[in-house]
Amino acid sequence: MSAVEAPPATGVRLREVRKTFSRRRRPGRVALDGVSLDVAPGEFLCLLGPSGCGKSTLLNILAGFTPADSGEVQVGGRPVEGPGHERGVLFQTPNLFPWLTTWQNVLYGPKARGALTADVRDEAAELLETVGLADARDAYPHELSGGMRHRAAFARVLINHPGVLLMDEPFGALDAITRAGMQRFLLELWQRRRTTIVFVTHDVEEAALLGDRVCVLSAPPGGTKAVLDIGLPRPRSYEDTDTLAFVNAKRGIREVLER
Repeated sequence: MSAVEAPPATGVRLREVRKTFSRRRRPGRVALDGVSLDVAPGEFLCLLGPSGCGKSTLLNILAGFTPADSGEVQVGGRPVEGPGHERGVLFQTPNLFPWLTTWQNVLYGPKARGALTADVRDEAAELLETVGLADARDAYPHELSGGMRHRAAFARVLINHPGVLLMDEPFGALDAITRAGMQRFLLELWQRRRTTIVFVTHDVEEAALLGDRVCVLSAPPGGTKAVLDIGLPRPRSYEDTDTLAFVNAKRGIREVLER
């Protein structure tokens, strides 16, 4: 598969998802209480809500890292029963292996699965071109800037052909200029590949810029408070943040958050 070709996008279905974290000698903390949500194949959905509302917990449940206590969790029409390479996960920290080069990091997944073929190597080279790291293939993570490490992490995930990308505040630790550059990069990448994305953020402007829809979770314990259509046209660019339509989209999100 060419790096510019997308694998089939994958839908997500959540019904009455509940999660409680137990505590010694104290009542358990309810992190999620009855979250229901559908994400269409190829959709870019942002999860937004106050701290502690369960955004990251919900993403970890979708990734298969944490089991739900009850409810229905499906990705691609199949129950989530653990991690799988069809679900790519990107965190705030890129988590590249420091002892591997960019090239070796990108190829780690296929190598671990025993699927390191000549075609996969060609695809890895094309992916590094796509994310602008062809000249950094032999560099180690400590030799890359913050934005470059994030782009390397994207390539490492995309080589596994995920049907859905699960992103937990991936740009939250970046400076403003690098963050804007990564938002531009993600918009261009998504508009080229149309992979389903579930993106956790605390930033109203980021949610309005990136998402087709924004799911606002309620204050702890988290539940589905509202799902808003952004309604801005695609293809979208960072310059759209200067428009009245964008300002109105942000206002609509804030009104829900403040209710």
